[in-house]
Amino acid sequence: MIAAELRKQALRPRAWVTLAAMAAIPAVLTLVVGATRPALAERVGNYGSVVTDSSGLTLPLIALSAMLLFMLPLAVAIFAGECVAGEAAWGSLRYLLARPVARWRVLGAKTAVAALFATAAVVVVVVVALASGALAFGLHPLTVLDLQHTTPFVVASAKLAPLAAVGRIGLATAYVLAMLASTFAFALLLSTLTVRPFSAVAGAVGLTLVSRALDNVPGLHSLSPWLPVTDHATNLWTGFFTRPMQTAGVPHALLVQAIYTGAFATCALIWFARKDVLS
Repeated sequence: MIAAELRKQALRPRAWVTLAAMAAIPAVLTLVVGATRPALAERVGNYGSVVTDSSGLTLPLIALSAMLLFMLPLAVAIFAGECVAGEAAWGSLRYLLARPVARWRVLGAKTAVAALFATAAVVVVVVVALASGALAFGLHPLTVLDLQHTTPFVVASAKLAPLAAVGRIGLATAYVLAMLASTFAFALLLSTLTVRPFSAVAGAVGLTLVSRALDNVPGLHSLSPWLPVTDHATNLWTGFFTRPMQTAGVPHALLVQAIYTGAFATCALIWFARKDVLS
């Protein structure tokens, strides 16, 4: 079933348009940085900053930091929100469910393929940013200014060899994917509740925006550690580029994502299995 679903999704232009857009943004970003060549420190997340033209290895960090607010959640929501609602909108879901196959297997196959494309969207951003950055600025050692420990008298920084920097970029990419899991699962849930893919996508993106807004409301700081998406938790990956590597808060952030992802996915499965999704 997964192979059949993969062939079906691979033939749909929406998937390739989304992936092409994800590839175009870091490429354009590299062109802008290359044209202006600003020798200025660009802040990335909570802990560090990089000088944009010092190495091509800075571009994946800048691209992730710039796209995490909206574009990456949008891409993930597109693939998850379309997987069931898209079939319902086209009218093909009734024929799919008429086959003698358990509904949980149908949803599992669709979820697996959607997750594969969502992962590809994030990986494409990092790979294109790394490739275009290497062409524009070369693969020089990556220097990250440690903003937490820099003072007017001491500039704290970490210098990573290219191979070590690429390894940490891979680790950061995996963490970013984990932080997008709740958005993906919520889009999947909404996709089983509606026949309009746009509604599922908009709802999932709305979850990230509302969660971030609540995180910044004075008086709700005690709620912040348990919100599905917060600026602090989302940007913890930037601590991977300091020395020593800062991982405080990462286990808790992953636990919160696991709780929300499991809850949303379970609700989606229950609704899809028991409710008439065609009504």
